[in-house]
Amino acid sequence: MELFVTIEQRSKEGVLQCLVIGGLAVNFYGYSRETADIDLLISRNQQADWLKVFSDLNYTVDRDADTFVQLAPPRDGEWPVDLMLVNEATFLPMWKDCRDVQMMGAQMKIPSLEHLMALKLHALKHTRPHRFLKDFQDLEGLIMVNHLDPNSEKVRELFLKYGTLDLHEKIVRACSNT
Repeated sequence: MELFVTIEQRSKEGVLQCLVIGGLAVNFYGYSRETADIDLLISRNQQADWLKVFSDLNYTVDRDADTFVQLAPPRDGEWPVDLMLVNEATFLPMWKDCRDVQMMGAQMKIPSLEHLMALKLHALKHTRPHRFLKDFQDLEGLIMVNHLDPNSEKVRELFLKYGTLDLHEKIVRACSNT
């Protein structure tokens, strides 16, 4: 819980921006699932600043890839953190449309439902096989609990823009079976 308050404080002090994504954000939109880490979406322009924040908290870089950085916590039982990196042109519209939420005693920001779904679709389109089921179930759950019509033009366009036609067809079938 303390980590969230620290993230909130440090982001205000350093004028840093982040959006909580992944399982924690999915939970705020009504689809409940467990998660074992904190996923933060940040602008690549602020990567060094965020790495300094977590270094000051004794986190260490476990994996550094092109689009994400995995950070290991200083002690067992603490939250691992994944920083998802996007360019400023991608981040700013999500920041503009984000939603403020109370999370673990801190005021945090999560993407709009549409942007969260777009992130899930992007992940599904480019995912490794072991991640597919979790992201697909998240997307299906978000559609169902938020009473979205997977056949609506808006949802279909979202799938075509960030996912694939095949993913859209699969989600339509999955939602019609529940």
